[in-house]
Amino acid sequence: MSIVKLVWYLVSLIAIFLILINNPKAAGLGNLSSQGKIFNSTRSTEKKLQILTIGTVVIFFILTIILASNIIF
Repeated sequence: MSIVKLVWYLVSLIAIFLILINNPKAAGLGNLSSQGKIFNSTRSTEKKLQILTIGTVVIFFILTIILASNIIF
């Protein structure tokens, strides 16, 4: 098994994990953030989690295209 396939499997597992922990229903806390400073860090964490999830999914698709086109065996 090539190193690219191992990285592909690892990235896919990380992407699945990040998608599962990303809770869209938590967006309702944004209304409360203006009332108190407790939720400001939560909003920042949600944004970082979304960026990390999108980046992981993009890397997954790039690796999928590379493996499907047989550029690297």
